[in-house]
Amino acid sequence: MQNGNFLIRLGFALLFIWGGLEKFIEGFLGGVGLNNMAEFLKGSGLDFLGDTGALVVAAILAAVELLAGIALLLNKELFKSYIILAFIMLMALVLVHIPSGNWMNIMIHLAIFLVLLGLGLNSKPAK
Repeated sequence: MQNGNFLIRLGFALLFIWGGLEKFIEGFLGGVGLNNMAEFLKGSGLDFLGDTGALVVAAILAAVELLAGIALLLNKELFKSYIILAFIMLMALVLVHIPSGNWMNIMIHLAIFLVLLGLGLNSKPAK
């Protein structure tokens, strides 16, 4: 077992398990909940989804973050989990952080995106 890899997986697993739970459960460790997440998505350029569509996307996003975080923790489906989470970070960059102009948040999310993408490419299953 490579201890460094475990620590990286653990860190990202905790981040995204928390991220999924806080989207599902309003008030959980500062969580926004699904309704507030749906409103946030509509305000981030996805208003064309409408109320129901935004709520469905919020639930899918929360579930994907939670499940991918659990997969990282269990050392399962690493390639898929890393790539999916990298895509989520890319969308957060494009829809939220770059438009905000907050350079610190942009750089943090860019770094997370690139690390997740790199880990995903390094864990690609052999054919």
